[in-house]
Amino acid sequence: MVRWYFAGLTLSFFGTSAMYLVAGVWVKSLTGSDALATLALLCVYAPGVLSPWVGRFVDAYRKKPLIIWTNLAMAPVLAVLLLTDEIAAIFAVLLIYGTKSVLVSAAEPALMVALLPQDQLARYNGLRMSLQEGMKLVAPLAGAALFAAYGASPVVAIDALSFLLAAAATTMIRIDEPPPRPRETPSRPHLKALRWPIAGATIALFAGSLHTAASFPLVEKGLLHGPEFLGVLTAVQGAGSVLAGFTGKRANVTVGLVLIAGAALARTTGWLPAVLAAGFVHGVGLAWAVIAVATLVQRRTPPEVLGRVSATATSIVFGAAPAGLAIGAALVAHLSFQWIYVIIAVLTAAAATRWPRRTRPALGATDQME
Repeated sequence: MVRWYFAGLTLSFFGTSAMYLVAGVWVKSLTGSDALATLALLCVYAPGVLSPWVGRFVDAYRKKPLIIWTNLAMAPVLAVLLLTDEIAAIFAVLLIYGTKSVLVSAAEPALMVALLPQDQLARYNGLRMSLQEGMKLVAPLAGAALFAAYGASPVVAIDALSFLLAAAATTMIRIDEPPPRPRETPSRPHLKALRWPIAGATIALFAGSLHTAASFPLVEKGLLHGPEFLGVLTAVQGAGSVLAGFTGKRANVTVGLVLIAGAALARTTGWLPAVLAAGFVHGVGLAWAVIAVATLVQRRTPPEVLGRVSATATSIVFGAAPAGLAIGAALVAHLSFQWIYVIIAVLTAAAATRWPRRTRPALGATDQME
């Protein structure tokens, strides 16, 4: 049954990855404004602040029909962009798009807990990561090519169709979901119990964004290449994340942080072979941190509050990305890329060495992913 869901994910990831790129490019082409293009992308991520409330809504309903109807609803929403290219309409659709992403990220973990045995959750999360990162390597290129040749309409239409097909694939899943339990069940104690793995994955994402900012001077001043070489580094890191997904059962937050620290130190050399190897290792470390915390949330959280806990944890972890980009932009203006990578190495290594003292007493037999 999970194969049908993966088929839907493949379609959805392709359409979403293409749309995320084209949204910013489209707004830029219409307005000529870098600020508005950035704001378009922010509209997708802004609904993350609603995670606790969206998660509470998700906890009150069965997850399979909720995911189906959410995907179906996105088709007419996106169809609006086939009728108009008004900036206000684009922003409104992107806000709905972001809200949909939060809702599905809250519902999907609970659906998988009902569908899969506990010992298969890490493998599922790993394969999901591989699929998502793989689509990020392919879909943006396809979306950019379509936009350059025909404009935004084909990308919007493909994205809308991907949601319809994802909904159809989800209907093929046969699952006996338990009835939702009362909303009054508190979620805060469960979030508190997961604070250290969530913090570790958050630091990993923050470090990843610092790396993104430092990549520009690394390429220009360290590797002596033009900015287009960033595409090579991104592809190598993506390949590392794809491979990490296939080894999801070994995912571990602490090991992920150590790998990111080592990769950062290797980048300070400015030597191309070391930088490429570091990119691959960084991709593995980042993916393992995300996979591990997602699996821990599923294993440690009761079904009645899993939507809230999962959505909140996801918003915290991935909320570190824009913060890291903002701080990274400030650091790049004042520090060399070597010093920024040293900061990344110190930050992630310190988090990794602190980890065992704070989490090991609470580990259970199935929670060795921290």
